[in-house]
Amino acid sequence: MSKITVPRYARIGMLLLVMGAIIVGIGTYTSKGSLSLYGLIMAICGFIIYFASSITSKRKK
Repeated sequence: MSKITVPRYARIGMLLLVMGAIIVGIGTYTSKGSLSLYGLIMAICGFIIYFASSITSKRKK
């Protein structure tokens, strides 16, 4: 079997994306707009990091 490796920054981006989505959900559930905004910014940054990492890893190959 071949082992698929995910670049380190792609894993960090996915983690930030998931954590941000969870924080947005918690902030929405508790009606705290500031917490939802913080989670949204976190999720956007995670997506940007993941997207940039995937593009650079494909260009290296």
